[in-house]
Amino acid sequence: MNKLLFTAFNGKRNSSKILLDNIITENKLYLKNSFETSVKQFIKEITNIDYDFIISFGQAPLEKDNLKIEIMASGEDIYKTEFDYLGLQKIFEKSKFKVLISNNAGNYLCNNIYYEGLKYINKNRLKAKMIFIHIPNIENISDINELTMLLNEGSDICVK
Repeated sequence: MNKLLFTAFNGKRNSSKILLDNIITENKLYLKNSFETSVKQFIKEITNIDYDFIISFGQAPLEKDNLKIEIMASGEDIYKTEFDYLGLQKIFEKSKFKVLISNNAGNYLCNNIYYEGLKYINKNRLKAKMIFIHIPNIENISDINELTMLLNEGSDICVK
C-alpha cells in the first residue's frame, strides 16, 4: 500500500488547514507560516518516513469552487512535479470543483515549500512524488466536506 502524506499551512481561517483537519489519515503535517521553519518541518518528516506521495495544500484567492493544481515550483531552478496530476484532476472534476492546471505556484510560502520539497526529493533521489494544490478561501468553497470526501475516497485512485 502506498504511503501518502498531506500537508497544509496553519491558520484559524486558513482553508487548507481546515481541509487538513477533516482528512482522515494519520499522515498529516501542519506547516508553520514561516519560510525557514516550514521547510525544516517538511524535510524532517520526509527524511524520517519513506512516503510514496505528498499532497500539499495552500490557500489562494481563487474564484468559488476553483482548485489550482500547481505543476511547477520556481526559485534558482525550476522543478516540475512527477505526480500524476492529470489523474488527480479527473478525481476533482467528478465534483462541483473546477480544476486549473498552473505552472506558477506564486512567490510566497506555497511556492517556497513546493520548491524546497521538490528540490530535496530530487537531490536525494527519493521515490516520493509531490504535488501542491491551491484551494480557495473558506468562503469560496461551497462544501469543504465534499472536497474532503474526494480526498478521503480518492486518495488510492490518485496515487496509482
